Amino acid sequence: MKTNSELILSDSETCFENSMFDVVSWNKISISEGIFSLPSFVERNAEFLKTKYLSLIYNFGEHVIDGNRIIDHLVIRQNFSYWWMTLLTEKCNLFKSPQINNIIKLMALELWLHDKKYQKIKFISANEDLSMAVSLLANKMLIDFEWVNEKSKKSNKSLLRRAFQMLPNILKSPIWLLHYIYSNWALKGVGLKEWNQTNATTTFVSYLFNLAPESIKRVKYESPYWGTLTDLIDNNQHSTNWLHIYVKDNILPSAKKARDLIKGFNYEAKGSQVHVTLASFLSAPLIFHTLKDWYKVLKLNKIVGEKIQINSGYLWPLLKKDYLDSMSGIPAMNNLLYFNLFEKAMNELPIQNKGCYLQENKGWEFGFISAWKDAGHKKGLIGFPHTTTRFWDLRYFFDPLSYNRKEQFDLPMPNYVGVNGEAAKNMFLSGGYPKENLIELESLRHLYLHNYSAQKIKKVEVLPKKKIVLVVLDYVEENSYKQLNLLSSALKNIDKSIQFIIKPHPARSINIENFPNLRAEVSSKPIHELIQISDILYSSSLTSASVDGYCAGLTTITLLDGKTLNMSALRDAKGVYFVEDPEGLSSAINTIKVSKRDKKEYFFYLDPSLSRWKKWLMNNFE
Repeated sequence: MKTNSELILSDSETCFENSMFDVVSWNKISISEGIFSLPSFVERNAEFLKTKYLSLIYNFGEHVIDGNRIIDHLVIRQNFSYWWMTLLTEKCNLFKSPQINNIIKLMALELWLHDKKYQKIKFISANEDLSMAVSLLANKMLIDFEWVNEKSKKSNKSLLRRAFQMLPNILKSPIWLLHYIYSNWALKGVGLKEWNQTNATTTFVSYLFNLAPESIKRVKYESPYWGTLTDLIDNNQHSTNWLHIYVKDNILPSAKKARDLIKGFNYEAKGSQVHVTLASFLSAPLIFHTLKDWYKVLKLNKIVGEKIQINSGYLWPLLKKDYLDSMSGIPAMNNLLYFNLFEKAMNELPIQNKGCYLQENKGWEFGFISAWKDAGHKKGLIGFPHTTTRFWDLRYFFDPLSYNRKEQFDLPMPNYVGVNGEAAKNMFLSGGYPKENLIELESLRHLYLHNYSAQKIKKVEVLPKKKIVLVVLDYVEENSYKQLNLLSSALKNIDKSIQFIIKPHPARSINIENFPNLRAEVSSKPIHELIQISDILYSSSLTSASVDGYCAGLTTITLLDGKTLNMSALRDAKGVYFVEDPEGLSSAINTIKVSKRDKKEYFFYLDPSLSRWKKWLMNNFE
């Protein structure tokens, strides 16, 4: 019988099956008898923990210093507080702020320990910040604490990159700004004449990234973000403005290439479309103003930080880096530069009736909303989440009190959020988003799924000789390698007749030679083409491609990594296989029988005529 005087808490791979003490695993979901899974406990208490975290962030902004809220102290324009551009508010637990996942788990640990009577916690981890936070929690609960520091893996980053990261923020941020200016200066002034003289009253904000190669050859703007909407706009002779955020990729590897393409778009469109980039508005005065804003925020670093540290308690070690980066680091400089660029872009644009941007609730988006409204543009601004809305993607959720307040500097919101299906609409409503501010719009990225109706999907009555597994990789390189490592380990137990197709993310390349035993084809074909020839889709929990496969009738297998939260958009869907080890993956692939493609519940609005978008385009806003 185990003693309950001491608790072993571990985020390592070490096995503690024979421990004489109770064991809690920080990362493992499937565990052996006698070991408690913290990720599983998080899922059982997901609503409570999510609400608690959102309330924590909301209250940070509401804390008062010398009679004013933190939100008020960070006002940098007449109607806008910089608070809304911080990493704390952004809550990007997908990419930028991975410690949020540990914060949620630590909140769960406190909840679990509430009725326990341990005298000591021994924490086995290489994460110093997390160990400090657990120590503070133990101290709060009057429990002794011991940290067993495991050796962390050596970084694979270059020496130069590591040296840069060791620099203080006050040096890193200006260096980043100089690099941005140098890398984007070729775009300065491109398209500004057309922008200032445009007759269009509808503006889209998008990314100049991952364009179709064919569109570049034809010098006609087409983007996977907007699908057939650009055709609808052209067919209705609806003039539009396009403000692009240039992102370097294989198709446009330099600002000079992007400059030439923007000029080509404007020349060929002959006024029906006007294209500029955000970097087109660069100027020496604007750069100076950005530095001035950065210095203003920097001066408040200490006073605001002390207040947040006091009110975050044992969570401060996990919040500290995001806070400091938000107040003095590269994220601060980046967001403030974008804010100034958006202000200039909106002020130089004739009054617009409608606007639409790809909504991911990144910090710059709130600056854009403020710039749009302050420039006097009308109330037709839509934020459009172009992919799935997931329960644990905290960027899309705020404490419901954020929507009720009427203070001058409160949360900047678009006039509407364009939800792309019932799943997204229900997710926003369950999070307390005002129903009157939601409108339905077709899912442009997933519109091809309209072709996968019960009548159009050819049912296979005879079991095929070979099953084809489509392996869709992630934007996050680490997740892709976890997927492939797991598949590589599982192969010895997978039927040799099964074929694999690996589909890398468009923005990431993968070296298949690192997995010599993988018998697979690597394909760059569009996802909709690969789905048509596949039977099973295997993905990480992060990528929304799993929903594409699910809606098209494929059986989907999702890799769960207990180090993060369950980021899958199929988290509550029926008939989805969630796996975390080679045995689970091989068992799922071997046992799935592909006798027919069952029609699955559609997540999205898929009217190919885009009737909902057409209604928005024809609407006049005051």
